[in-house]
Amino acid sequence: MSLLFGLFTAIGFGAGDFFGGLASKKSPVMSVSLYSQCTAAILIGMIALFLGGSPDLHGLLWGAAAGIAVGLGIIKYYRALSGGSMGITATVMGVFSALVPFVAGFMIGERPSGVAITGVIIVIGALVLVTGGEEDQEEQPHPDKRSSAKRTGLYDGVIAGICFGFSFVFVGLATTVNPLWPVFATAAGSLAPLLIVQLFTSGAWPGIGSSWKTTALAGISQGLGFIAFGLAVLDGLISIVSVASALSPIPTALIALAVLGERLSQKQIAGVAVALVGVVFLVIG
Repeated sequence: MSLLFGLFTAIGFGAGDFFGGLASKKSPVMSVSLYSQCTAAILIGMIALFLGGSPDLHGLLWGAAAGIAVGLGIIKYYRALSGGSMGITATVMGVFSALVPFVAGFMIGERPSGVAITGVIIVIGALVLVTGGEEDQEEQPHPDKRSSAKRTGLYDGVIAGICFGFSFVFVGLATTVNPLWPVFATAAGSLAPLLIVQLFTSGAWPGIGSSWKTTALAGISQGLGFIAFGLAVLDGLISIVSVASALSPIPTALIALAVLGERLSQKQIAGVAVALVGVVFLVIG
């Protein structure tokens, strides 16, 4: 069940990225991030009030730490997407968000089977294929600017991936019996870095305009993804569950195909196929 919830996490986060991307076409990225995370926190908080029992300080503190990591990751990720190479940024972010919790799991004593480790390697390869598609050659900037953009995307993508990876680890450490209050603290904690950046850059609370519906859908999807991950690490290895959760770019691409009719590149199709093979190895392992 833990791996299944890990895949549900990927679907939730992937859907959240899709709806967040749609909303960002009409509203500023920071506005969409703030309102979607607010929506996720409200959703999880309402569920936790009815089903979460009594919160404990241990879970809340680790959850808040995870939230701060999520907020920092969002800031660096969107900064990289706006100023760097999207393909490079998405690739390194996805790989590091999978590698960090995998290594951390080993450090805290988890020992996945050899078959499961093979599945992890296959899944990381699939992430590279899905997120590392060819860029539009007509929109390539001057070679010097392109090189600088790639470096920006690389550095910020690595930092974002590390932040997201540690957020997985912290949620895993926070979750003991009931994950709802820890993941609420995660969603709520993610607002702190976003609010600080927003207030220091513009000095005002942002508006959301006509994209509030898609922003709300992004927040609901992310909230469900947080809950699924909390359930996944209740009895699953952080090192394995986090890798499954890092497959979120695949649902994003598939939803874009179904809703917007966006075509998948040959690399992306191959990545989806490879990911399925990796998931089979994870299940067997």
